[in-house]
Amino acid sequence: MNNFKYDVAVIGLGYVGLPLAIQAVDSNLKVYGYDIDEDKVSNYNLGNSTIEDIADIDLQKSLEKGLFLSSDPKHLSDSETIVISVPTPLTDYQPDLSFVRAAAETIAKHITKNQIVILESTTYPGTTVEVLIPVIEENSNLKAGVDFYAGYSPERIDPGNENWNFKNTPKVISGINDESLSKIKTFYERIIDTVVTVSGTKEAEMVKLLENTYRHVNIALINELAILCNMLNIDIWEVVNAAKTKPFGFESFRPGPGVGGHCIPVDPNYLSFKTRQIGKPVRFVELAQEINNSMPSYVVSRLLEKMNLLEKPFKNSNILILGVAYKKDIGDVRESPAIGIIENLYVRGVKVKYFDPFVDSFIVNEHAVEKEYSLKNIEQYDLILVHTAHTDFESFDFSNTTVPIFDATGSDHYMNAERI
Repeated sequence: MNNFKYDVAVIGLGYVGLPLAIQAVDSNLKVYGYDIDEDKVSNYNLGNSTIEDIADIDLQKSLEKGLFLSSDPKHLSDSETIVISVPTPLTDYQPDLSFVRAAAETIAKHITKNQIVILESTTYPGTTVEVLIPVIEENSNLKAGVDFYAGYSPERIDPGNENWNFKNTPKVISGINDESLSKIKTFYERIIDTVVTVSGTKEAEMVKLLENTYRHVNIALINELAILCNMLNIDIWEVVNAAKTKPFGFESFRPGPGVGGHCIPVDPNYLSFKTRQIGKPVRFVELAQEINNSMPSYVVSRLLEKMNLLEKPFKNSNILILGVAYKKDIGDVRESPAIGIIENLYVRGVKVKYFDPFVDSFIVNEHAVEKEYSLKNIEQYDLILVHTAHTDFESFDFSNTTVPIFDATGSDHYMNAERI
């Protein structure tokens, strides 16, 4: 038994924090969610979820079960465990830890003895012990590992994944000392099926970077091979499908228009930042970044090539982009390759519209991209680019359209399309 009113406080109620809060409530924990965005908190308290994997009804049920959401940080002192899940974006390609520092300063104003502080935000190795803890200690007069406990646990949320969710995805955890690790393990075992411990916070921080850098590098490899195969008049999709029949030693990755989302395009930069601090740039990773960043331009070059073969002018042409989300069957457009593609098309004077049942509005360079509301209008376009292979598109028969299609996803649904 303890004297805390809440079992856990979650700082930052975004894609990571809100699912954590919901799962904790479902596990019968008393939960306090804190976010500085008053409008967001007010909207959540009305039962309106803006997080794709959290349905309104799930949020409403959690509120009915006692989930307390507020933009007032005073309740942090009433919480046994404090989990930080604030954004860690890149600013001028450099890690921006301002939100982590701000969270640490807020915690320091309210922290009491025997509380547990866990960082979940993605960052570079060393952040927990070099940034988070010093800020709390300097502003609270409490000592980490003695007066309060601390550790790091990387988030592993995969938006839209119907098989692996917050509860059944194994959770990697760490602590700054044995007692911290023991307490953090006890906390997560109350809400997660499987908990995996590592020896220190740097190791846990590196786990997240390894997971996403692994995907980033392999996507870059298959993207570069896709470009090569096109030059050699080889069908990359036939090659991939044949290669993945090997039952060992090969994992299939698929080429595409680039990489998007809140992890893969961003996380390798944290690794690069840290290794450059020690004078050892990760050339392999940075090359992968260069290749994946170039894919939107490559897609546009293929569209230009296609229009030239059709003897149609590229400038003032009308192109419809099917799907602008970075991933199938979700509405998340963060770091979507569609942004770079549309920017490039605008520069070339192309008229662009998009059709995406998951995305109500799409802003590129402060310009609202015009939305197409019906696939029945596709005959009015000069070219169709399939950017995201949403399942909804499979209900439409593209076989009878006279408009040429360029498919950057490799879907089997667009039989007559030219593929990346």
